Amino acid sequence: MFTRFVVAILLLSVSAIAQSPTVTCPADRPVDDIIANMKRQESKRSKSPVPDIVCVWGWCRETTKSKTPPTFPSPASTSETPSPSPSAPTDYSSSTTTADSCEDAMARALDAAVDVEMGDDHFKDKNYRGALFRYQDALENKPEDVAIFVRSARAAEKLNEIPQAIEYYQAAEKLGRTGKWTDEAHAALQRLVPSAPTKK
Repeated sequence: MFTRFVVAILLLSVSAIAQSPTVTCPADRPVDDIIANMKRQESKRSKSPVPDIVCVWGWCRETTKSKTPPTFPSPASTSETPSPSPSAPTDYSSSTTTADSCEDAMARALDAAVDVEMGDDHFKDKNYRGALFRYQDALENKPEDVAIFVRSARAAEKLNEIPQAIEYYQAAEKLGRTGKWTDEAHAALQRLVPSAPTKK
């Protein structure tokens, strides 16, 4: 009897949390927060029977990392590009629940975090091209993260691709966030574009 009561309470609690409008998806957190949480999990993972799985805030993802630079396939011609499946939903608000949307967003955020970690490894190894490609992959999954834009700009700057670096720094500034990443973007723009307006 007591076990049924506990199970019923747990089910009601989970249901209430799932329906609560105040619960936010952890995918909205900055990529640096996600990476920090993943690193905390790595020490625990060494004892795990599944070492290539990381769980962050209850969301799990495979995180097999490779030190090899990414491969870049040649672009397919437009005639060979498959058209999207008519059964694939394009409007998440009408076809999936909030939990499903958060699950997809969290999967993308974890993929972005893994790409950023690999990009950081490439950057430390002075493989700036590999780093830039990893950061660009991360931006596809998490396009509103200031830290990824600044990392991309750093790599482009190291490759002496200054116009691209400026675009990334400007994109970081346009997100309108505050903090060290936005400050770095602004300082870099002052350095790279001397006519840029000063920060108020």
